Amino acid sequence: MSKPRRNTRESRCPTCRINTHWCFCEHLSSFHNNTEVIIPMHYTERWLTSNTAYFATLVLNKCKIMERGNMYDPFDPNAFDFEENNYIYLFPTQDSLPLNEFVADHRKTCLVVPDGSWSKAKKFHKREDVLAKMPKFHLIDVGESIYELRKSPGENFLCTYEAIAHALSVLEGSEVKDHMMNIFKVFVERVKKSRKGDFRLD
Repeated sequence: MSKPRRNTRESRCPTCRINTHWCFCEHLSSFHNNTEVIIPMHYTERWLTSNTAYFATLVLNKCKIMERGNMYDPFDPNAFDFEENNYIYLFPTQDSLPLNEFVADHRKTCLVVPDGSWSKAKKFHKREDVLAKMPKFHLIDVGESIYELRKSPGENFLCTYEAIAHALSVLEGSEVKDHMMNIFKVFVERVKKSRKGDFRLD
C-alpha cells in the first residue's frame, strides 16, 4: 500500500535523503576527478531533497559546497587563490565563452558552478566580487536534461549535477560524465518512486 510522503520523513536515509525503502547508497561510488569542483550554493538550497549539488559531493573526490546568502555565515572570498588556481566560472553570461575554448595553464584548474534557483544563481557573480573576477564559460551541445524533479526555466537547461558532469567531460574526458550520469539516473528514478508514495516491492 502507499503512504503519504509526510508520514515517511522519519524514515529517510541520512545520506541519500529519500525513504530508506528506495535508498540508493549502494550506487554511490566516488570518482577521482582531477579538476576541483567548487559549488557556491544559496543557503536555502542546502537541505532540499531535490537539490542535486549535494549529490555531486558524494560522487566526486574533489568537490565542495560553499554557502552564500546566509548573514550569519558570510561567503568567504579569501577561500579563492588566483595565483594557485585557474578558475572556470560555469554560467551562461553575455561575455561567457564555450567551455571547449578554455585553455589550461600551470595552475590547478578549478570548476566553479553556482547552485540555486535560476533567478538566484544568475546573480551570484554580480553580488560576489571574487566570482565576478573569474572568466565565464558555458556548455554547448549538451542535449536534453533527464532531471524531472524540478520545473526547468526553459529548454536545454541542466541542473547543477548534470552541468558539472558535462563540464568535467569537456575537461577530463567522458569517463567521469558516464560515472556521474549512471548514478544520477538511479537518483531520479528512486526519488520519483518515493514521491509517488508507493512503497510496494518491485
